[in-house]
Amino acid sequence: MHHGEPVDTPAHVQSARDAVDWPAVGDVTVQLLADYLQVDTTNPPGHEQDGVDWLAGHLDEAGIPWESVEHAPGRASLIARVDSGSEAPALCLMHHIDVAGYEIDQWPEESGPLSGAIVDGELWGRGALDMKGMGALELMTLVLLKKHRVPLDRDVVMLAVADEEVSNTGAMDLVELWDEKIRCGTMLNEGGFGVTDALFDGQAVHAISTAEKGVLWLEMRAEGRAGHGSTPYPGEAPDRLLEAMTAIEKKVHVRPRIDDSLYDLLHAVGEQKGGVTGSILKSRLLTSVLVKPKLKATPTTNATMLDTVHLTGMMGAEAPNVVPSSVRAQYDCRLRPGTTPEDHLARLEDAVEGIEGISFEIVHQMASNGSPADSDLFRTIGHYAVEDRPYAAAGPLLAVGFTDSLLVRPIGVEAYGYIPFEIAPEILETMHGHRERVPVDQIPEGLRRLYSIVVHHAGTSSP
Repeated sequence: MHHGEPVDTPAHVQSARDAVDWPAVGDVTVQLLADYLQVDTTNPPGHEQDGVDWLAGHLDEAGIPWESVEHAPGRASLIARVDSGSEAPALCLMHHIDVAGYEIDQWPEESGPLSGAIVDGELWGRGALDMKGMGALELMTLVLLKKHRVPLDRDVVMLAVADEEVSNTGAMDLVELWDEKIRCGTMLNEGGFGVTDALFDGQAVHAISTAEKGVLWLEMRAEGRAGHGSTPYPGEAPDRLLEAMTAIEKKVHVRPRIDDSLYDLLHAVGEQKGGVTGSILKSRLLTSVLVKPKLKATPTTNATMLDTVHLTGMMGAEAPNVVPSSVRAQYDCRLRPGTTPEDHLARLEDAVEGIEGISFEIVHQMASNGSPADSDLFRTIGHYAVEDRPYAAAGPLLAVGFTDSLLVRPIGVEAYGYIPFEIAPEILETMHGHRERVPVDQIPEGLRRLYSIVVHHAGTSSP
């Protein structure tokens, strides 16, 4: 961390942590997560009301007030609050209740996607990382704040939202209620993780997402002559679609650019690493000359440097012997800060100019946005991400996917993405993939990190 003033662990955080029986609380949190993973909130269809009911039961037991917001039958979000008596803008801990779908036959029988099973020191289930794991930590953080009567100078609010994985309707509805029911000025949500051996063996890199790329999802439609498959004619829709797809691939070129956040993250990595490698990573010039080729060769870092044009499928044919009058190609484009969805669409339209029968339909669009990497909350997260662990480095990240943070920043909320688990790259890859799981020992570790961040940011240091 090299932004602004370094952070120390203050006495009020130390004393709040000393009051907790960590082994016992760790065991309870592991069981909480196992139970939460067994609540089926696969989206679609979601059924997040079942998750709300489950969370509400634990909040009632702890004496923490909550309310729910219904979006559709069986679909709801939850707002829970530990009150400080202060009017200061609250700190929000956000997670989404819904989880992505899965292919059941790709999971072991004894540790399936809804099992919450512990096998060889790992807790299995869809949502272990994305993001019921964080949800269990947030719930327990509220319980500990309440139980130990931690003095607060701002409220701490948990937002458990519906429908993050498909349409973001939960967050959209909550944004409408923000001033009335939520009143958060800062937020911690999903985004970066701690990843071991991410760039160098023996080093863990904790990435805190300060920004997310924008999104432009669209369908490119080709209209043309319909006919029988036995006789090719000029001007058929599939040929026009192919011509347009080829034109986009050839003509839409975006120069890779290292985002400021990636320079800053590499600087933090270099500071921890030391030596010649460290000196290179701390220099923007040397990084762009010597490291950029490696970044371009890695799909995940390459994506941070580009406005992408990602063909994700084609639709429209019904039978081999029928030429349809309309066929479509589907694109998922992710946009760097500074590129608007309108800018990017114009690039695609320019590429297909002159090809007959081509039109675009926007499915979803949001511009990129971010929060500062020199704020108090960012520095606090970075401090506890690496506290007492000299092998770890922390820094900002431009997330290539988008989260609900993209919706709350435009209304003035400083939002950061960090799930405080430290995991191996192969476990990180199970998010949205097969065999999602989290090491059991990271659950109490993650809770201690999250609790420290919350007490530091929302707790009062005066007796």
